Amino acid sequence: MEFTSKLTNMIFLIVAFSFVLFAVGSIAIGILARKSTKLKPIGSGLNLITLFIAMRVFLLLGAVEHFPILTQQLDFFSWLILTYAAIRLILYIYGDLFVVRWKKGSFPAAFKNIITTTVIVVVALILLKQILAINVTSLIATTTVLTATIGLAFQSTLANMLAGLTIHLEKSVKQGDWISVAGHEGRVRDITLRSTRLTSLENNDVFIPNSKVLNEAVVNYSLPDMSQIRKITVGVSYNIPPNSVKDVVLDILRSVPDVSLQPDPLVRVAVYGDSAVHYEIRYAITDYSRSIDIDAKIMNLIWYGFKRNNIEITMPIRNINLRHVTPEGMKVEQEQVDEDILALLEKIDILSPLNKTELKKLIAKLSVKTYAAGEVPVVQGDAGDSFYIIKSGRVDVIVEKVRGESAVVATLGPGNVFGEMSLLTGAQRTASIHVKEDAEFIVIDKESFGSMLVNNPSIAESLSHILSKRQAGLIVEREKLDAAALAHRKKDESGKLLQKMREFFGLNE
Repeated sequence: MEFTSKLTNMIFLIVAFSFVLFAVGSIAIGILARKSTKLKPIGSGLNLITLFIAMRVFLLLGAVEHFPILTQQLDFFSWLILTYAAIRLILYIYGDLFVVRWKKGSFPAAFKNIITTTVIVVVALILLKQILAINVTSLIATTTVLTATIGLAFQSTLANMLAGLTIHLEKSVKQGDWISVAGHEGRVRDITLRSTRLTSLENNDVFIPNSKVLNEAVVNYSLPDMSQIRKITVGVSYNIPPNSVKDVVLDILRSVPDVSLQPDPLVRVAVYGDSAVHYEIRYAITDYSRSIDIDAKIMNLIWYGFKRNNIEITMPIRNINLRHVTPEGMKVEQEQVDEDILALLEKIDILSPLNKTELKKLIAKLSVKTYAAGEVPVVQGDAGDSFYIIKSGRVDVIVEKVRGESAVVATLGPGNVFGEMSLLTGAQRTASIHVKEDAEFIVIDKESFGSMLVNNPSIAESLSHILSKRQAGLIVEREKLDAAALAHRKKDESGKLLQKMREFFGLNE
Protein backbone atom coordinates (compact mmCIF):
# COMPACT_ATOMS: atom_id res chain seq x y z
CA MET A 1 0.00 0.00 0.00
CA GLU A 2 2.88 2.34 0.88
CA PHE A 3 4.60 1.57 -2.46
CA THR A 4 1.41 2.39 -4.39
CA SER A 5 1.06 5.65 -2.52
CA LYS A 6 4.67 6.66 -3.26
CA LEU A 7 4.26 5.72 -6.93
CA THR A 8 1.08 7.76 -7.18
CA ASN A 9 2.75 10.74 -5.53
CA MET A 10 5.76 10.48 -7.84
CA ILE A 11 3.60 10.30 -10.95
CA PHE A 12 1.58 13.26 -9.71
CA LEU A 13 4.75 15.28 -9.14
CA ILE A 14 6.08 14.38 -12.60
CA VAL A 15 2.82 15.36 -14.27
CA ALA A 16 2.53 18.52 -12.18
CA PHE A 17 6.10 19.58 -12.88
CA SER A 18 5.69 18.98 -16.64
CA PHE A 19 2.39 20.88 -16.67
CA VAL A 20 3.87 23.81 -14.71
CA LEU A 21 6.87 23.87 -17.07
CA PHE A 22 4.57 24.05 -20.09
CA ALA A 23 2.30 26.67 -18.48
CA VAL A 24 5.21 28.92 -17.45
CA GLY A 25 6.79 28.63 -20.89
CA SER A 26 3.49 29.45 -22.65
CA ILE A 27 2.86 32.48 -20.42
CA ALA A 28 6.40 33.80 -20.99
CA ILE A 29 6.07 33.37 -24.75
CA GLY A 30 2.68 35.13 -24.69
CA ILE A 31 4.11 38.13 -22.82
CA LEU A 32 7.08 38.39 -25.20
CA ALA A 33 4.80 38.08 -28.25
CA ARG A 34 2.66 40.98 -27.04
CA LYS A 35 5.74 43.16 -26.59
CA SER A 36 7.44 42.21 -29.85
CA THR A 37 5.66 42.21 -33.20
CA LYS A 38 8.39 39.97 -34.63
CA LEU A 39 7.69 37.20 -32.07
CA LYS A 40 3.91 37.32 -32.46
CA PRO A 41 3.70 35.30 -35.73
CA ILE A 42 5.89 32.51 -34.27
CA GLY A 43 4.18 32.38 -30.87
CA SER A 44 2.24 29.19 -31.67
CA GLY A 45 5.42 27.49 -32.91
CA LEU A 46 7.29 28.39 -29.73
CA ASN A 47 4.37 27.08 -27.64
CA LEU A 48 4.61 23.73 -29.43
CA ILE A 49 8.34 23.59 -28.71
CA THR A 50 7.54 24.28 -25.02
CA LEU A 51 5.01 21.42 -25.11
CA PHE A 52 7.68 19.15 -26.62
CA ILE A 53 10.12 20.04 -23.81
CA ALA A 54 7.44 19.37 -21.15
CA MET A 55 6.64 15.96 -22.67
CA ARG A 56 10.33 15.02 -22.83
CA VAL A 57 10.78 16.04 -19.19
CA PHE A 58 7.79 13.88 -18.26
CA LEU A 59 9.35 10.93 -20.06
CA LEU A 60 12.81 11.44 -18.58
CA LEU A 61 11.55 11.71 -14.98
CA GLY A 62 10.25 8.14 -14.78
CA ALA A 63 7.33 7.62 -17.15
CA VAL A 64 9.34 5.06 -19.13
CA GLU A 65 9.63 2.69 -16.16
CA HIS A 66 5.99 2.75 -15.09
CA PHE A 67 4.09 3.38 -18.38
CA PRO A 68 5.99 1.73 -21.26
CA ILE A 69 3.08 1.75 -23.76
CA LEU A 70 2.10 5.33 -22.94
CA THR A 71 5.77 6.28 -23.14
CA GLN A 72 6.07 5.00 -26.73
CA GLN A 73 2.99 6.93 -27.79
CA LEU A 74 4.12 10.13 -26.08
CA ASP A 75 7.58 9.70 -27.59
CA PHE A 76 6.03 9.36 -31.06
CA PHE A 77 3.76 12.40 -30.72
CA SER A 78 6.43 14.58 -29.07
CA TRP A 79 8.79 14.20 -32.00
CA LEU A 80 5.91 14.75 -34.42
CA ILE A 81 5.01 17.97 -32.57
CA LEU A 82 8.64 19.13 -32.67
CA THR A 83 8.82 18.41 -36.42
CA TYR A 84 5.64 20.43 -37.09
CA ALA A 85 6.85 23.35 -34.94
CA ALA A 86 10.29 23.37 -36.54
CA ILE A 87 8.84 23.30 -40.08
CA ARG A 88 6.51 26.22 -39.35
CA LEU A 89 9.33 28.27 -37.83
CA ILE A 90 11.68 27.53 -40.74
CA LEU A 91 8.96 28.43 -43.29
CA TYR A 92 8.24 31.67 -41.42
CA ILE A 93 11.92 32.68 -41.34
CA TYR A 94 12.54 31.73 -44.98
CA GLY A 95 9.15 32.60 -46.49
CA ASP A 96 7.83 35.59 -44.56
CA LEU A 97 11.08 37.22 -43.47
CA PHE A 98 13.57 36.37 -46.22
CA VAL A 99 11.39 36.03 -49.35
CA VAL A 100 8.54 38.46 -48.61
CA ARG A 101 10.09 41.20 -46.45
CA TRP A 102 13.70 41.21 -47.61
CA LYS A 103 13.42 40.03 -51.22
CA LYS A 104 9.96 41.65 -51.68
CA GLY A 105 8.76 38.41 -53.27
CA SER A 106 5.79 36.10 -52.66
CA PHE A 107 5.46 32.93 -50.57
CA PRO A 108 1.84 31.73 -50.78
CA ALA A 109 0.16 29.86 -47.93
CA ALA A 110 -0.56 26.99 -50.33
CA PHE A 111 3.14 26.36 -50.76
CA LYS A 112 3.63 26.31 -46.98
CA ASN A 113 0.82 23.79 -46.56
CA ILE A 114 2.23 21.46 -49.23
CA ILE A 115 5.73 21.48 -47.68
CA THR A 116 4.37 20.99 -44.15
CA THR A 117 2.10 18.09 -45.15
CA THR A 118 4.85 16.33 -47.11
CA VAL A 119 7.42 16.58 -44.31
CA ILE A 120 4.94 15.51 -41.60
CA VAL A 121 3.90 12.41 -43.60
CA VAL A 122 7.52 11.36 -44.22
CA VAL A 123 8.55 11.91 -40.57
CA ALA A 124 5.41 10.13 -39.30
CA LEU A 125 6.27 7.01 -41.37
CA ILE A 126 9.84 7.03 -40.02
CA LEU A 127 8.66 7.44 -36.42
CA LEU A 128 6.06 4.68 -36.79
CA LYS A 129 8.81 2.22 -37.69
CA GLN A 130 11.50 3.47 -35.31
CA ILE A 131 9.42 4.13 -32.17
CA LEU A 132 6.19 2.14 -32.46
CA ALA A 133 7.79 -0.74 -34.41
CA ILE A 134 4.97 -0.76 -36.95
CA ASN A 135 5.65 -2.32 -40.35
CA VAL A 136 5.02 0.60 -42.69
CA THR A 137 5.49 -1.41 -45.90
CA SER A 138 1.91 -2.62 -45.95
CA LEU A 139 0.77 0.81 -44.81
CA ILE A 140 2.62 2.42 -47.70
CA ALA A 141 1.10 -0.05 -50.16
CA THR A 142 -2.39 0.62 -48.79
CA THR A 143 -1.71 4.35 -48.85
CA THR A 144 -0.53 4.13 -52.46
CA VAL A 145 -3.74 2.44 -53.56
CA LEU A 146 -5.78 4.93 -51.57
CA THR A 147 -3.78 7.83 -53.03
CA ALA A 148 -4.37 6.57 -56.57
CA THR A 149 -8.10 6.29 -55.89
CA ILE A 150 -8.24 9.77 -54.39
CA GLY A 151 -6.14 11.11 -57.28
CA LEU A 152 -8.63 9.82 -59.86
CA ALA A 153 -11.53 11.29 -57.89
CA PHE A 154 -9.87 14.67 -57.40
CA GLN A 155 -7.98 15.13 -60.65
CA SER A 156 -8.97 18.77 -61.08
CA THR A 157 -8.15 19.62 -57.46
CA LEU A 158 -4.72 17.99 -57.70
CA ALA A 159 -4.12 19.74 -61.02
CA ASN A 160 -4.90 23.08 -59.39
CA MET A 161 -2.58 22.28 -56.47
CA LEU A 162 0.32 21.39 -58.78
CA ALA A 163 -0.44 24.46 -60.91
CA GLY A 164 -0.31 26.65 -57.79
CA LEU A 165 3.06 25.15 -56.89
CA THR A 166 4.34 25.78 -60.42
CA ILE A 167 3.10 29.38 -60.39
CA HIS A 168 5.00 30.00 -57.20
CA LEU A 169 8.22 28.39 -58.44
CA GLU A 170 8.13 30.24 -61.78
CA LYS A 171 7.24 33.55 -60.03
CA SER A 172 5.31 34.64 -63.12
CA VAL A 173 2.47 35.79 -60.85
CA LYS A 174 2.77 36.77 -57.18
CA GLN A 175 0.72 38.47 -54.52
CA GLY A 176 0.24 42.17 -55.18
CA ASP A 177 0.63 41.93 -58.98
CA TRP A 178 -1.96 43.43 -61.32
CA ILE A 179 -2.85 40.83 -63.96
CA SER A 180 -5.34 40.04 -66.69
CA VAL A 181 -6.33 36.39 -67.18
CA ALA A 182 -9.39 34.49 -68.42
CA GLY A 183 -11.20 37.74 -69.17
CA HIS A 184 -10.65 39.19 -65.69
CA GLU A 185 -8.39 42.01 -64.47
CA GLY A 186 -7.37 42.66 -60.89
CA ARG A 187 -4.75 42.62 -58.15
CA VAL A 188 -3.60 39.19 -56.93
CA ARG A 189 -4.68 38.93 -53.30
CA ASP A 190 -3.74 35.30 -52.65
CA ILE A 191 -2.64 32.07 -54.34
CA THR A 192 -4.20 29.13 -52.46
CA LEU A 193 -4.05 25.38 -53.07
CA ARG A 194 -6.99 25.55 -55.45
CA SER A 195 -7.28 29.03 -56.91
CA THR A 196 -5.79 32.46 -57.48
CA ARG A 197 -7.88 35.24 -55.92
CA LEU A 198 -8.07 38.59 -57.69
CA THR A 199 -9.66 41.82 -56.49
CA SER A 200 -10.98 43.64 -59.55
CA LEU A 201 -11.06 47.40 -60.18
CA GLU A 202 -14.74 47.23 -59.18
CA ASN A 203 -13.59 45.81 -55.79
CA ASN A 204 -15.04 42.35 -56.47
CA ASP A 205 -13.20 39.13 -55.57
CA VAL A 206 -12.65 36.76 -58.52
CA PHE A 207 -11.47 33.18 -57.89
CA ILE A 208 -9.69 31.64 -60.90
CA PRO A 209 -8.55 27.97 -60.80
CA ASN A 210 -4.75 27.73 -60.74
CA SER A 211 -4.76 25.38 -63.73
CA LYS A 212 -6.47 28.07 -65.83
CA VAL A 213 -3.92 30.68 -64.71
CA LEU A 214 -1.11 28.30 -65.68
CA ASN A 215 -2.55 27.21 -69.04
CA GLU A 216 -3.92 30.52 -70.37
CA ALA A 217 -2.13 33.67 -71.48
CA VAL A 218 -1.58 36.00 -68.53
CA VAL A 219 -0.81 39.71 -68.86
CA ASN A 220 1.13 40.87 -65.80
CA TYR A 221 0.95 44.66 -65.54
CA SER A 222 3.48 44.65 -62.67
CA LEU A 223 6.31 43.13 -64.74
CA PRO A 224 9.02 43.98 -65.58
CA ASP A 225 8.21 46.94 -63.24
CA MET A 226 5.23 48.97 -62.03
CA SER A 227 5.44 51.40 -64.97
CA GLN A 228 2.72 50.68 -67.49
CA ILE A 229 2.10 52.30 -70.89
CA ARG A 230 -1.47 53.43 -71.53
CA LYS A 231 -2.85 54.20 -74.97
CA ILE A 232 -5.80 56.32 -76.08
CA THR A 233 -6.77 57.65 -79.52
CA VAL A 234 -8.50 60.81 -80.64
CA GLY A 235 -9.70 62.01 -84.05
CA VAL A 236 -8.90 65.57 -85.15
CA SER A 237 -9.89 67.61 -88.20
CA TYR A 238 -7.67 67.48 -91.29
CA ASN A 239 -7.41 71.28 -91.09
CA ILE A 240 -5.20 71.16 -87.97
CA PRO A 241 -1.42 70.66 -88.44
CA PRO A 242 -0.19 67.50 -86.65
CA ASN A 243 2.53 69.39 -84.78
CA SER A 244 -0.06 71.72 -83.28
CA VAL A 245 -2.03 68.73 -82.00
CA LYS A 246 1.13 67.12 -80.59
CA ASP A 247 2.18 70.29 -78.75
CA VAL A 248 -1.21 70.73 -77.07
CA VAL A 249 -1.52 67.07 -76.03
CA LEU A 250 2.05 66.88 -74.69
CA ASP A 251 1.48 70.03 -72.60
CA ILE A 252 -1.64 68.39 -71.14
CA LEU A 253 0.18 65.13 -70.34
CA ARG A 254 3.01 67.01 -68.60
CA SER A 255 0.47 68.83 -66.42
CA VAL A 256 -1.04 65.61 -65.03
CA PRO A 257 0.87 64.51 -61.88
CA ASP A 258 -0.14 60.85 -62.32
CA VAL A 259 1.59 60.64 -65.71
CA SER A 260 5.22 59.52 -65.50
CA LEU A 261 7.68 61.42 -67.68
CA GLN A 262 9.94 58.36 -67.99
CA PRO A 263 9.59 57.17 -70.68
CA ASP A 264 8.55 60.37 -72.44
CA PRO A 265 4.87 60.66 -73.47
CA LEU A 266 4.32 60.09 -77.18
CA VAL A 267 1.80 61.53 -79.64
CA ARG A 268 1.84 60.30 -83.24
CA VAL A 269 -0.39 60.11 -86.29
CA ALA A 270 -1.90 56.63 -86.41
CA VAL A 271 -4.47 56.55 -89.23
CA TYR A 272 -5.88 58.90 -91.87
CA GLY A 273 -9.57 58.16 -91.44
CA ASP A 274 -12.57 59.06 -93.57
CA SER A 275 -13.40 62.18 -91.58
CA ALA A 276 -10.46 62.69 -89.22
CA VAL A 277 -6.77 62.22 -88.58
CA HIS A 278 -6.50 59.71 -85.74
CA TYR A 279 -3.73 60.29 -83.21
CA GLU A 280 -2.32 57.66 -80.89
CA ILE A 281 -1.45 59.03 -77.43
CA ARG A 282 0.86 56.92 -75.26
CA TYR A 283 1.96 57.71 -71.72
CA ALA A 284 3.27 55.84 -68.67
CA ILE A 285 1.66 55.49 -65.24
CA THR A 286 2.91 53.73 -62.10
CA ASP A 287 -0.42 53.10 -60.35
CA TYR A 288 -2.53 50.69 -62.41
CA SER A 289 -5.32 50.79 -59.84
CA ARG A 290 -6.05 54.40 -60.94
CA SER A 291 -5.65 53.78 -64.68
CA ILE A 292 -9.34 54.34 -65.47
CA ASP A 293 -9.45 57.61 -63.53
CA ILE A 294 -6.19 58.83 -65.10
CA ASP A 295 -7.43 58.00 -68.63
CA ALA A 296 -10.70 59.82 -67.96
CA LYS A 297 -8.89 62.87 -66.58
CA ILE A 298 -6.65 63.09 -69.63
CA MET A 299 -9.58 62.73 -72.04
CA ASN A 300 -11.39 65.46 -70.11
CA LEU A 301 -8.39 67.82 -70.29
CA ILE A 302 -7.91 67.12 -74.02
CA TRP A 303 -11.44 68.39 -74.71
CA TYR A 304 -10.74 71.68 -72.93
CA GLY A 305 -7.24 71.98 -74.37
CA PHE A 306 -8.50 71.46 -77.92
CA LYS A 307 -11.35 73.91 -77.42
CA ARG A 308 -9.16 76.79 -76.26
CA ASN A 309 -6.69 76.11 -79.09
CA ASN A 310 -9.45 75.87 -81.73
CA ILE A 311 -8.70 72.22 -82.51
CA GLU A 312 -11.80 70.44 -83.77
CA ILE A 313 -12.53 66.88 -82.62
CA THR A 314 -14.38 65.30 -85.54
CA MET A 315 -17.02 62.60 -85.28
CA PRO A 316 -18.20 60.11 -87.94
CA ILE A 317 -21.74 61.54 -87.89
CA ARG A 318 -23.64 64.11 -89.90
CA ASN A 319 -25.66 66.85 -88.27
CA ILE A 320 -28.24 68.41 -90.60
CA ASN A 321 -29.21 71.85 -89.30
CA LEU A 322 -31.85 73.68 -91.30
CA ARG A 323 -30.80 77.26 -90.69
CA HIS A 324 -30.75 80.22 -92.96
CA VAL A 325 -27.30 81.74 -92.53
CA THR A 326 -26.47 85.08 -94.10
CA PRO A 327 -23.33 87.20 -93.86
CA GLU A 328 -25.42 89.91 -92.24
CA GLY A 329 -26.66 87.52 -89.53
CA MET A 330 -23.16 86.25 -88.74
CA LYS A 331 -21.94 89.84 -88.54
CA VAL A 332 -24.70 90.74 -86.08
CA GLU A 333 -23.83 87.74 -83.86
CA GLN A 334 -20.14 88.62 -83.82
CA GLU A 335 -20.92 92.25 -83.05
CA GLN A 336 -22.98 91.16 -80.06
CA VAL A 337 -20.11 89.03 -78.76
CA ASP A 338 -17.70 91.94 -79.22
CA GLU A 339 -20.07 94.30 -77.41
CA ASP A 340 -20.22 91.95 -74.41
CA ILE A 341 -16.41 91.78 -74.27
CA LEU A 342 -16.15 95.57 -74.72
CA ALA A 343 -18.48 96.14 -71.77
CA LEU A 344 -16.25 93.91 -69.65
CA LEU A 345 -12.99 95.57 -70.78
CA GLU A 346 -14.33 99.04 -69.99
CA LYS A 347 -14.59 98.01 -66.32
CA ILE A 348 -10.91 97.00 -66.05
CA ASP A 349 -8.88 99.77 -64.41
CA ILE A 350 -5.55 99.10 -66.12
CA LEU A 351 -7.30 99.33 -69.50
CA SER A 352 -8.88 102.70 -68.65
CA PRO A 353 -6.21 104.68 -70.58
CA LEU A 354 -7.54 103.08 -73.79
CA ASN A 355 -10.42 104.79 -75.52
CA LYS A 356 -13.31 102.86 -77.08
CA THR A 357 -11.69 102.78 -80.52
CA GLU A 358 -8.48 101.36 -79.12
CA LEU A 359 -10.42 98.78 -77.08
CA LYS A 360 -12.25 97.61 -80.20
CA LYS A 361 -8.92 97.18 -82.01
CA LEU A 362 -7.69 95.17 -79.01
CA ILE A 363 -10.80 92.96 -79.08
CA ALA A 364 -9.98 91.96 -82.65
CA LYS A 365 -6.63 90.54 -81.46
CA LEU A 366 -7.39 88.95 -78.10
CA SER A 367 -8.55 85.35 -77.56
CA VAL A 368 -11.09 83.61 -75.33
CA LYS A 369 -9.88 80.35 -73.76
CA THR A 370 -11.76 77.70 -71.78
CA TYR A 371 -10.19 75.81 -68.86
CA ALA A 372 -11.48 72.83 -66.91
CA ALA A 373 -11.83 72.68 -63.13
CA GLY A 374 -8.53 71.45 -61.71
CA GLU A 375 -6.29 72.93 -64.41
CA VAL A 376 -3.48 75.35 -63.56
CA PRO A 377 -3.11 77.88 -66.41
CA VAL A 378 -0.60 80.01 -64.48
CA VAL A 379 2.23 78.58 -62.35
CA GLN A 380 4.12 80.63 -59.78
CA GLY A 381 7.68 81.39 -60.89
CA ASP A 382 7.04 80.85 -64.61
CA ALA A 383 7.84 83.57 -67.11
CA GLY A 384 4.75 85.25 -68.55
CA ASP A 385 3.62 87.85 -71.06
CA SER A 386 -0.18 87.57 -70.92
CA PHE A 387 -3.01 89.10 -68.94
CA TYR A 388 -6.24 87.28 -68.01
CA ILE A 389 -9.75 88.60 -67.48
CA ILE A 390 -12.22 86.12 -66.02
CA LYS A 391 -15.31 86.01 -68.21
CA SER A 392 -17.00 83.16 -66.34
CA GLY A 393 -16.12 80.64 -63.63
CA ARG A 394 -14.01 80.94 -60.47
CA VAL A 395 -10.32 80.45 -59.68
CA ASP A 396 -8.14 80.21 -56.57
CA VAL A 397 -4.97 82.29 -56.26
CA ILE A 398 -2.36 80.08 -54.60
CA VAL A 399 0.98 81.31 -53.26
CA GLU A 400 3.75 78.87 -52.44
CA LYS A 401 5.48 80.19 -49.32
CA VAL A 402 8.13 77.48 -48.87
CA ARG A 403 8.85 74.38 -50.90
CA GLY A 404 5.86 72.07 -50.67
CA GLU A 405 3.76 74.48 -48.56
CA SER A 406 1.15 76.72 -50.21
CA ALA A 407 -1.92 78.74 -49.28
CA VAL A 408 -5.01 80.09 -51.06
CA VAL A 409 -4.79 83.88 -50.76
CA ALA A 410 -7.83 84.83 -52.85
CA THR A 411 -10.72 83.48 -54.90
CA LEU A 412 -11.55 85.39 -58.10
CA GLY A 413 -14.71 85.40 -60.20
CA PRO A 414 -16.17 87.05 -63.34
CA GLY A 415 -14.69 90.51 -63.94
CA ASN A 416 -11.56 89.89 -61.88
CA VAL A 417 -8.13 89.94 -63.50
CA PHE A 418 -4.66 88.48 -62.96
CA GLY A 419 -1.28 88.56 -64.71
CA GLU A 420 -1.12 92.30 -65.46
CA MET A 421 2.51 92.68 -64.32
CA SER A 422 3.59 89.82 -66.58
CA LEU A 423 1.81 91.41 -69.53
CA LEU A 424 3.29 94.87 -69.00
CA THR A 425 6.80 94.10 -67.74
CA GLY A 426 7.42 90.39 -68.42
CA ALA A 427 7.72 89.75 -64.67
CA GLN A 428 7.60 86.20 -63.34
CA ARG A 429 4.26 84.94 -62.09
CA THR A 430 3.96 85.72 -58.38
CA ALA A 431 1.19 83.16 -57.75
CA SER A 432 -0.39 80.08 -59.27
CA ILE A 433 -3.95 80.10 -60.58
CA HIS A 434 -6.00 76.95 -59.86
CA VAL A 435 -9.30 76.72 -61.76
CA LYS A 436 -11.99 76.03 -59.16
CA GLU A 437 -14.85 75.57 -61.63
CA ASP A 438 -14.95 75.52 -65.43
CA ALA A 439 -13.89 78.98 -66.57
CA GLU A 440 -13.55 81.19 -69.65
CA PHE A 441 -10.73 83.73 -69.77
CA ILE A 442 -10.22 86.69 -72.06
CA VAL A 443 -6.49 86.51 -72.77
CA ILE A 444 -4.48 89.56 -73.85
CA ASP A 445 -0.88 88.76 -74.77
CA LYS A 446 2.20 90.90 -75.34
CA GLU A 447 1.90 90.91 -79.13
CA SER A 448 -1.69 92.16 -79.24
CA PHE A 449 -1.23 94.73 -76.48
CA GLY A 450 2.18 95.89 -77.74
CA SER A 451 0.67 97.22 -80.95
CA MET A 452 -1.50 99.54 -78.84
CA LEU A 453 1.54 100.94 -77.02
CA VAL A 454 3.58 101.37 -80.21
CA ASN A 455 0.80 103.45 -81.80
CA ASN A 456 0.19 105.42 -78.61
CA PRO A 457 3.25 105.41 -76.25
CA SER A 458 1.53 107.75 -73.80
CA ILE A 459 -0.63 104.82 -72.71
CA ALA A 460 2.45 103.29 -71.05
CA GLU A 461 2.85 106.34 -68.82
CA SER A 462 -0.81 106.23 -67.76
CA LEU A 463 -0.55 102.52 -66.99
CA SER A 464 2.58 103.08 -64.89
CA HIS A 465 0.69 105.62 -62.74
CA ILE A 466 -2.21 103.20 -62.19
CA LEU A 467 0.04 100.29 -61.26
CA SER A 468 2.31 102.40 -59.04
CA LYS A 469 -0.73 103.70 -57.15
CA ARG A 470 -1.91 100.12 -56.58
CA GLN A 471 1.51 98.95 -55.42
CA ALA A 472 1.99 101.99 -53.20
CA GLY A 473 -1.29 101.18 -51.50
CA LEU A 474 0.05 97.76 -50.62
CA ILE A 475 3.28 99.31 -49.33
CA VAL A 476 1.31 101.70 -47.06
CA GLU A 477 -0.40 98.74 -45.43
CA ARG A 478 2.93 97.01 -44.93
CA GLU A 479 5.21 99.93 -43.98
CA LYS A 480 2.72 102.52 -42.61
CA LEU A 481 4.12 105.46 -44.67
CA ASP A 482 3.03 109.08 -44.19
CA ALA A 483 1.56 111.20 -47.01
CA ALA A 484 4.88 112.71 -48.14
CA ALA A 485 6.65 109.36 -48.15
CA LEU A 486 3.71 107.80 -50.01
CA ALA A 487 3.80 110.46 -52.75
CA HIS A 488 7.53 109.96 -53.16
CA ARG A 489 7.12 106.20 -53.30
CA LYS A 490 4.37 106.50 -55.95
CA LYS A 491 6.59 108.66 -58.15
CA ASP A 492 9.53 106.34 -57.71
CA GLU A 493 7.50 103.19 -58.46
CA SER A 494 5.86 104.86 -61.47
CA GLY A 495 9.24 105.70 -62.98
CA LYS A 496 10.55 102.17 -62.49
CA LEU A 497 7.46 100.58 -64.00
CA LEU A 498 7.47 102.92 -66.98
CA GLN A 499 11.10 102.07 -67.69
CA LYS A 500 10.38 98.33 -67.47
CA MET A 501 7.41 98.64 -69.85
CA ARG A 502 9.45 100.58 -72.38
CA GLU A 503 12.23 98.01 -72.27
CA PHE A 504 9.80 95.06 -72.45
CA PHE A 505 7.87 96.42 -75.44
CA GLY A 506 10.90 98.05 -77.09
CA LEU A 507 9.48 101.57 -76.85
CA ASN A 508 12.94 103.12 -76.24
CA GLU A 509 14.19 102.15 -79.66
